Formats: sequence, C-alpha cells, structure tokens
Amino acid sequence: MTLVKLGIGAYQERFLENWDFCLNNFDVLELQDFIMPDQLEDPKLINEYLGMLSGFEGEVTLHGPYLNLVPTSIDQRVRGVAEYRYLQAVDAAVKLGARQLVIHSFYDITTGYSKYDEFWFKENVRFWDGFLPKIKDSGVTILLENVYDKLPDTFAKCLEVLDSPQISSCVDIGHCNCMSSYKPERWISRVKGHYFHINDNDGTRDGHLLPGKGNIDFHHISKELAGLQTVYLIGEMWDGFAVQFESLKKLREMIVAQHRIIVR
Repeated sequence: MTLVKLGIGAYQERFLENWDFCLNNFDVLELQDFIMPDQLEDPKLINEYLGMLSGFEGEVTLHGPYLNLVPTSIDQRVRGVAEYRYLQAVDAAVKLGARQLVIHSFYDITTGYSKYDEFWFKENVRFWDGFLPKIKDSGVTILLENVYDKLPDTFAKCLEVLDSPQISSCVDIGHCNCMSSYKPERWISRVKGHYFHINDNDGTRDGHLLPGKGNIDFHHISKELAGLQTVYLIGEMWDGFAVQFESLKKLREMIVAQHRIIVR
C-alpha cells in the first residue's frame, strides 16, 4: 500500500491567510519564500517561521532559489553564484528543520542548440557531483524539479548517474503537461521519486488549476503513483487551502482505489 502524505506550498504572506488550517490539516508544509534569493539574506524571516511552526508535528520542506541562477553556465563565476545561493538555502533548511529542499532544474529553452539535452545532462551531473559532498553532513536532500525540461529520460538519467541519497526529484505535474510533449504519467513512470507538485492546466500555460479543471488525466496519474512506496502530494494551486486540501484528498482516494483494483 502506498503511503500518501498531503502538503501545501506557499509564501508566508499567503500562509498567514489561513495558517491554522495548514498547521492542523497538512502533513507537509513547503515554504516557498526562499525562491527569492534576497530572502536568504534575511534572518528575520527564518525566525518568524520558527515561531509560526512551533508545535507543528508534520514535515517542513523549503523551496530554494532559482531566479537568475544558472548552475550549468559555461562561466565558472556564474556557476559559483548558483552554488553560493544553494548552500545558503541548505543552511536555511537546516535552521528550519527541513530535510528536503526543492531546486528548479535550469533548462534553457532559448539556446537553439540541437544537442542541448546532452549538454544539460553533462553539466548537471558535473555541478551536482561537486555540490553534494559539500552538504553531506546537513541531512538535507535536494529535490530537483522539472520546469522547462523536455525529456523525462534525460532528467531521470541525470539522477541515476548521480546515484546519491542526497538528491531526488520533485516532479511538477503541471510543468510536465505544458512544458513537455511527454505526458505526466510518462514522467512519473520514468523518473519515479516520491515528491510531486500537484496542479492542472490546459497544456498551453502553467495555470496552477485544481485537478479536473484542465486536461491532465489524473486517473492515469493515480495508477502510476499507486506503484510507488511513498508519495508526497504537494498542492500548488491558486485556490484556497481548504479547497486544495479536499482536491488532494480526492487524489489520495484515487491512489488507494488503484490498490483495491490490484487486490481484486
């Protein structure tokens, strides 16, 4: 039977709209303020979150910075800035008791380079192979999130070659649907992992809709998720927290139903 945890991702400002509901209902809280690199310079935010999280018995995840960060740059100094910010994010995660840190995969859709996927693969392996030993004692696992990535095979191969418990995946279902020609269920079957950003869209833009409001087939997705041992369903929708929670519960029920079908 698949262990399913329900979570929510948001900025502090949005969390405060219904913080008690989030504390009392979700298993996982993904703190997303640290997407903005400058927030990593502000100890006040970490202290505020420490107070807010007092008594929370679930798990905390951080979403790390990505704006203007290029870990695969051919410029060593540019790569160095990405490493510096990621190390700051790991430090913030440690202070907040977060054991997982989501980092966007930098996939440049503007290059026009025909062998870009080969370049992406090689340079990501090089970057993370050098980075992970620097955080080996932190207890933090990097969750590499697909954004503009086109090929689930390339994404999965990168993680397979790195072959480290310090790095796994965050498969964003919405990104799969509108950024890649491969369906989300193909991404799940190839990349696997345990951590999933849940939202829907119409395939043309990243709409962050409730499941069922776009054209993603969550029945097929539930079948793939049911094959995994542990699944984190992290809501990333524009709707209120209570509405997102009910939507995630329905997806969890769909996953459980797949097990019942298998048993029969």
